[in-house]
Amino acid sequence: MKKKLIGLAASILAISLIFSSVKSTEAVSYYGHDGSVSEYLEKVVVKPYSNKKDTWVYIVKACATDHNLGVAAVVLKSDIDREQLGVSKSIVKGNCSHYGAVMKAKDGDTLGAELILTHEALEKYQGLVKSIPEKSTQDIKSTMKEISFYRSILGGLV
Repeated sequence: MKKKLIGLAASILAISLIFSSVKSTEAVSYYGHDGSVSEYLEKVVVKPYSNKKDTWVYIVKACATDHNLGVAAVVLKSDIDREQLGVSKSIVKGNCSHYGAVMKAKDGDTLGAELILTHEALEKYQGLVKSIPEKSTQDIKSTMKEISFYRSILGGLV
């Protein structure tokens, strides 16, 4: 009975991590990622997912050490996968927040993460919008996908 409850709890945790992420609509390959993490991020859990080849449980911790952080998104990367977690959260100085996913990777050392702060996302969004008039029709389609991503993580700011 105990084993069933533990198994059920682990399954619910894994499923909630999978469905809590905002997935990109385009397929992107990231081969050869070096496993680095952005400033303010720290790897907490990197372990193989049970009974699945090339699948890892990956959790990072974002801490506001110097000042409050406005976090727009956390991008988890590996050599073969990328998960974009739309966060839209403020982390008060001295506090931390955890983010994670079950990810595909050939090696756990290739798992890395990038923190997109709100002001960085806003600057990127504004730059993309300004660049539309000088782009070709084909480039505009990919730019609109990027604009849509930044608009969704910025919420009501744009």
